[in-house]
Amino acid sequence: MQWILSLYITMFPVILAGVFNMLLLKIPFLKSRCKPIDGGKNWIDGKRIFGDSKSILGFWLMTLLGGFTELFWGLLLQGIGETKRSLLYLYFENAPGFNFLIGMLFGFLYMLFELPNSFIKRRFSVSAAEQGDRRRGLKLIFFILDQIDSMLGIMLCLGILVHLTPAQIVFAVFLGGLTHVLVNCLLILFRVRKYL
Repeated sequence: MQWILSLYITMFPVILAGVFNMLLLKIPFLKSRCKPIDGGKNWIDGKRIFGDSKSILGFWLMTLLGGFTELFWGLLLQGIGETKRSLLYLYFENAPGFNFLIGMLFGFLYMLFELPNSFIKRRFSVSAAEQGDRRRGLKLIFFILDQIDSMLGIMLCLGILVHLTPAQIVFAVFLGGLTHVLVNCLLILFRVRKYL
């Protein structure tokens, strides 16, 4: 139980950055400046590479927000004397420069690991409103992938940094997926999101 709490304390800045990223990209001024990563181009199959939801601004905003939230979180943990509650600070010094860089890395990985899932979804036209058992099965698979893709990159990185076992990484990705669903449910409740 203590390890799970430490994992949440370690990952809280990334979760916070993800929520801030979503909120900021809803501001009309920023939303109007979101250019898709794929430049609106299609793959050789004639379908979009990633789609409109993966934007250059969103990618870099998440990277920067990851840095700032990690910086703030490190200062807060230091201020309340709980630095050792974070798995990161069992191996690294709670220093502003480190925090900002590791936060940016986590934010970058968060976005980077969403791209393969987005690419594959476009190939299967999963976002289309088609019915049928096959389509429902694909939607379920991609729903699960949507919840864990970004956490996979972060947990692999964290696992290397703090020497997690493969079983701990798998558990952390699973826990991250559940947390992602719960956070999205809260965002729907507060009308920030429309769907999971």
